[in-house]
Amino acid sequence: MMRRVIMQRFRSESFQTRMLVSCAILSSLLAAPACIANTQQDRLPEFKEKFERETDPVRKAKALSSLGDVQVLEFVHAAAADNFDAAFALLIEYRNEVRTTFDLLKASGNDAERKPEGFKQLQIHLRKSLWEMERVMPRIAPDRHATFDDIRNELGRIHTELIHMLFPREPGSKKSNENPES
Repeated sequence: MMRRVIMQRFRSESFQTRMLVSCAILSSLLAAPACIANTQQDRLPEFKEKFERETDPVRKAKALSSLGDVQVLEFVHAAAADNFDAAFALLIEYRNEVRTTFDLLKASGNDAERKPEGFKQLQIHLRKSLWEMERVMPRIAPDRHATFDDIRNELGRIHTELIHMLFPREPGSKKSNENPES
């Protein structure tokens, strides 16, 4: 009896329609990330032009976030395809843009602790980019490790410096103007 009910349910038109719709939704969700990645890669010249046009350090840091995401994604794809010349050209360009943005933020005279705009966006973006670079490390050819390490170490140094600028005081430490208790 129970088996007959189950079989009737599977043969019903509403069940088949629901299954078809579910499969269509699932396949579109699986294809969406690839379409989004291709769309971002197509927008690389637009992001690059916006970054180069920007003069305000804070807005430049925000523009670098979009541009850098695409550049790091391109680096990952090029490294995965064993196209290391193109991958490292992208990575060197990315490093130079990060360095330029960081130098502009420092030269702006803004206190990163009190006005973190720009500093915070750059720090978050660098953290994510460094994580992506760590994931790609095993794919890098051994003869390219030194170059990759130099770039990664410089980006790591900038990231660490940003953290210290955003959080200059260590938690739990006493202020310098307080008298130590005896």
